[in-house]
Amino acid sequence: MLSKFKTDYDAEEDLLYLYNENKKSKGSIEFGDLIVDLEKQGTIVGLEIFEASKYLSELTNKKITKEILDKMQKTTISFVTKKGTTIIKISLPIEKGEVPATIAIQNMHYKSPMTA
Repeated sequence: MLSKFKTDYDAEEDLLYLYNENKKSKGSIEFGDLIVDLEKQGTIVGLEIFEASKYLSELTNKKITKEILDKMQKTTISFVTKKGTTIIKISLPIEKGEVPATIAIQNMHYKSPMTA
């Protein structure tokens, strides 16, 4: 599912916050430099990325600078759930087009049949 997310960026802290302004967070889960905000049903409604320029540069193999992130006002994100994993595909708008960044996170409530 493709969703439009607004962005807020703090260049001093290098913190990028991507959020769906029409949804409210009811809780968060931390995955290292990534915090995922969830609504009550478990739908992702926000992402906080610490050391965002470094994190996104490593994910994309492109130089994502603080200046690029500071200019960003919105982005599109799609979520694909496969068994125990949610794949987050972020489309980063930059001057020369868009750069895709993909993050995979473990679903917290998934029980593998291998552990049954």
